[in-house]
Amino acid sequence: MDAAGARISPTTGAVRERAALLGRISIMRPSDDHLLEAIRAGSRAAWGELFARHADAAWRTAFAIVHDHARAEDVVQDAFVRAIRAAERFDRGRPFRPWLLRIVTNRALDVLRHEQFATPGDVEQPGTLDLGDADPGEVREAIARLDPDRRAVVVLRYWLDLSPAEIADRLDVPVGTVGSRLTRALHELAGYLEVTPNA
Repeated sequence: MDAAGARISPTTGAVRERAALLGRISIMRPSDDHLLEAIRAGSRAAWGELFARHADAAWRTAFAIVHDHARAEDVVQDAFVRAIRAAERFDRGRPFRPWLLRIVTNRALDVLRHEQFATPGDVEQPGTLDLGDADPGEVREAIARLDPDRRAVVVLRYWLDLSPAEIADRLDVPVGTVGSRLTRALHELAGYLEVTPNA
């Protein structure tokens, strides 16, 4: 019983203790915005923490597009440098990660456009990309033949499971453009594979 005579169950007490602990951890963990401020002030530790916080998502995004481990790492490193240099233009009212991943995506597309990597690597065909009975290896080969802009929307839609609106935000293009690129890409893939797409 508490002072008011109300019963406090052990479960309720544990929940309260956990909430208080999470609150303290949240206070101790600096926000991305605070880390960016520290980086601009010359903090190498803040740079390392920001990189560690977002590097995995950035690398997966880059690799899904370039399909090359070393190139993906180069893209991520370059994207982080560009993000820090452009931090003054970053809208503090929006989360940092989507903005960073947009830079990663654009840098990965630049790699495709300028170096034309066409090896799909070891990325597996996602189950949501239904191209009939086509062999997964042939699907990867066909995707590698797509124009970089169309290949990007296929990767972002079916490998990273982004919505058309999220892809539009990532690529900084209208949602209608995403839809038309995706439709054309699927028809091209169907033509390469001689199947009927079920998108």
